Order: sequence, then C-alpha cells, then structure tokens
Amino acid sequence: MFGKRKGTDRERIRERSEDLLKAVAHGRDLEGSWDPAGMLPGVSGAQLDRIMERLEQEELAEWRDGGWRLTAAGRRRALELLRAHRLMETWLSRQRGRPAKEVHAEADKAEHLLTPAGMDELADLMKRPRFDPHGDPIPERRHDLHHPQQKHLKDMAEGSAALVAHIEDEPESDYLELQHMGLAVELPVRILKQEHGSTRIELAGEQLELPTRLAAHIEVVPFPEDRPFPDHLRRLSSLKQGESGLVEFISPACMGPERRRLLDFGMVPGSEVTCEFASPFQSPIAYRVRGTTIGLRNSQAMEIFIRKPS
Repeated sequence: MFGKRKGTDRERIRERSEDLLKAVAHGRDLEGSWDPAGMLPGVSGAQLDRIMERLEQEELAEWRDGGWRLTAAGRRRALELLRAHRLMETWLSRQRGRPAKEVHAEADKAEHLLTPAGMDELADLMKRPRFDPHGDPIPERRHDLHHPQQKHLKDMAEGSAALVAHIEDEPESDYLELQHMGLAVELPVRILKQEHGSTRIELAGEQLELPTRLAAHIEVVPFPEDRPFPDHLRRLSSLKQGESGLVEFISPACMGPERRRLLDFGMVPGSEVTCEFASPFQSPIAYRVRGTTIGLRNSQAMEIFIRKPS
C-alpha cells in the first residue's frame, strides 16, 4: 500500500514538489495559470526554483502564456495526491478517532507514500467515501472532483436554512475554534443575521455569533426543500437535571473509538436519555440510558443531538 520514504535532500524537494501540485488541485483550478510564490509556506526562493525546475523536467508543469500551468500528467498527479491526502484523513478519523490537527498532519506525510493501488485498496476498505471529514470531495479513480453547489455561509440570505458542507481546516487555530463551537459537516443551521463583521446562526436551538474571519471558512448548501427543518433539534448537553430527550444522531465530527464508545453506551437513534445529575464543575454529567447510568464529559454530550419528547 505504501511506497518507500527517504530522507535525502532530493527526496525532500520531491515531496515539496508534490505539496505544490496538491495545493494547485486544492484550489480546483487545474486548467488555469497559477503563481507558485507563497503557495508553500517556509520554502525559500532557492528551494522554489528547484521545485519548479523539477516539475518542468518531469513534464508536470510548464511556463505558458505568461504563467505556470499543469500539464495533463501534472493534473493527474495533482489529483492523485489530493485523493491520497483526503483518503488518509478519512481513514485516520474513522479508525483511530484522531484529533483534527493530528489527522491533517499525518495525512500530509502519508500522501507521499500511498501508491495508486494503495489508494484503491484504502477506498474499497472504507466503501469508497465521497467526502473527507472536513467535507472536501475525494477524487475518484477516474481522477475527477465532485462539484457540490456550495456557498459561503457569509453569503447566505437572512432567514435561510442550510446544511454545513465544508469547513476549511487552515489555519488550524480557526478550524479548532469552529470545532470547539460544535460546528461540523452535515449539521443543519439557520442564518439569523448578516451584519458587517459577523454572521449569527442558529444550531440545535443555540445562537452562535461568528466573526467574518470564521464564517469565511464555512461553506453550506441550501437545506433540502422536501425536508422540514429540524427546529426540535437540541444537544444532549442542553438538558437540565430531570429532563429527558430522544437521541436523533451523533455528530458526524465524532468518529473512531469515541463514536463506538457512545454507541456502546446506547446512544443510538430513538433511545431515551435522562439527565440525572451533574458534578459541581458541570462535567462529567450523569445520564441514564437503556437502564444504565453513565458519565459523560460536556464535550461528549455536545456531540449527541436529541429531541425533547412532546
């Protein structure tokens, strides 16, 4: 599945060359021209010259019409690298439940080692996922990209409803801030107010004020017209002592061992959960589900979405 990795200077230039190809593919403009300056943070001008020389020698990129462009071979290789990265992110998230920053960093390393046959093997193992944990489309074997009709959250009209389709994972600090707020791909939101410098949304009965800096990292798709918006949706963490709710689903952001642990506890759709009592510091909180009392941290309870019985 994996190729060999070497630590030579030549090998590092090869990896940075592939990083540049992936960066071009990430922008989804494989046919147009692009400027490599600034696309690889931490790379010196001399290193960038060597990278471009390598790409040109291997006929992956060419200088044409006043700018750099990928060749047909370059476009294929760029999508292979993008596919490898997003498959690895998905596998690490599903199987190991690794934190987002670790998943991204490990995928950055593994993408250079994953062979085309290994990509197919990994995709088959995961039932050929279409999107990675951040909502980014995974190129298929035919080296194509899905093009969902997505809009930036800050461009949505007030009063409209949407599903989160993508959360940009760079810079890492912004991504972690959005994750801490409980935002994740596939969650339903309603846009309440668009103001200069901020966007106010409703998620599971809670209002979140997002500065434009963060709202710009979120892309959404309109909520399906043939489905009623789930105004009843709440987080398990919102229950007060003595209150109960019925489990609807676990956040798509919760993966790996953490998700399996919650399912083992009985947090499956339709299960009734009652908040019994909280510790003096409000975490952990005792919940009763399927005849058993369990303790959950507040961060775990935030991952479980419920509806309160009428």
